[in-house]
This record gives sequence, structure tokens and C-alpha cells, in this order.
Amino acid sequence: MTNESEEQGKFISTLTNHSSNIFRVVALLILFVLYYFLLSPLVESFISKQIILVLRSGQKQTLNVLSPVFDVYANSKEYNLATYDGNLKSKSISNTKFFTIDPRVLAMNKFLQSYHSPMAASAETFVIEADKYGLDWRLLASISGVESAFGNITPKGSNNAWGWRGVNGNEDGWSMFTTWDDAIIHITERFSKGYGTDMNPFQIEPIYCPPCGASPAHAWANGVTRFMLELQYYLDNLEKI
Repeated sequence: MTNESEEQGKFISTLTNHSSNIFRVVALLILFVLYYFLLSPLVESFISKQIILVLRSGQKQTLNVLSPVFDVYANSKEYNLATYDGNLKSKSISNTKFFTIDPRVLAMNKFLQSYHSPMAASAETFVIEADKYGLDWRLLASISGVESAFGNITPKGSNNAWGWRGVNGNEDGWSMFTTWDDAIIHITERFSKGYGTDMNPFQIEPIYCPPCGASPAHAWANGVTRFMLELQYYLDNLEKI
């Protein structure tokens, strides 16, 4: 009987230890679930805020005042356009994440810089003039990409990135402009009045580039469309570029 009692005692002890281990595992799982769903988001949010505060403390950023005015979320001095145009008015502020710059100007500037365009400093002019005449803000810059690699291949001293004719022509008939801004202002006005504001590149192509319009490849219209889509990508992904 003694041996039988000892065996029963050992068996009960084993069951007790096993149950205790299961209880510990279940308790740990419950604690993990509670932390993951209730405490973890709060802890991570607190840590993130502290890191951002440390990074921002004592820093100063440059705020450019342009027109029209939009609020753009920005954490990087990459959004400082003072580097591309010394004539822009700017003022210094600290610890802010809002820049009063039209995001299209930012996108245009970054886009043109990526193609090493001499017109990058005229990004604001592209946007302002397009708005003035109701033209798609991406169109004129995109046409310049097809016509002259964004102003990199033009008649010498012409500031004519569009193959434009009809005003102050040189001996070959290409229009000559004093500055890129003058060219953008003039061509945007004439383009909007001559082609209207509702035509897409495929409708413009047969008039602007008749050989391209007659070609099944539609190289001109497809090229302009591609650059317009790329510009839109820059606008939609400003914080990543």
C-alpha cells in the first residue's frame, strides 16, 4: 500500500507541475496579447514623438513665401526653394512642419532639376502662368521635354525650349526670348489662345508636330503624356523624393 500511495503522490505531483506550467504559458500569452493590442501602440507613439522632438529641437528651417499659398507637410530642408532662386523672398522660422509653398512649384522644380534643366529656377512661373490662362500646369514643361530635352538643346541664346516661331525670330525663324521667364509667359499665353485649354497631347500633336501626328507611333504625344504623368508622380510623392 505504501508503494501504491507513493506512486499516486508522484502522479498527482506531476499533474500539478504540468498544470502549473500550462497556467504560466496561458498567463504569458494573455499578457502578450494585452501589451500588443493595448500598450504597444501607446508606447511606440510616445517613443516616436520623443525622437521627433529631439531631432527638431534647436533646428531652424527656411520658409519661402510664394503665391499662390498652400500648406505642405515637410520635414526636410529639401523643400527649401531658396537654393534655386535667390530672388525669392524668404524668412527663417524654427520647429515647424508647414511650408507656404504651392506644392506644384516644388514638384516642378524637383522634376526639372532631375533633368538638369536650365528652367528649374522658373518653376513658379510655369505654375502661375498656367493658372492665369487655365492651362494644365504640367503641359508646357512636358512639351519642352520632347522638343528640347527641357531646354538643354536649343538655338544658342534663344531661351526657346518649345521650337516656337513667330516672335523675334532669328535667321532660322526660331523665336528668341531674353529670359526663360519671358519665354514661358509669352508661350503660355499664345498657346492657351491658339490651342485652347481642353486639348490633350494627342489632340495637340497633329497641329504642333504634323509628322508625329501622321505616325502610328505618336512619339510626340506619347512623350508629352509620359512627362506629364511623371510630373504628377513628383507632386503625389513630394515627401519621398
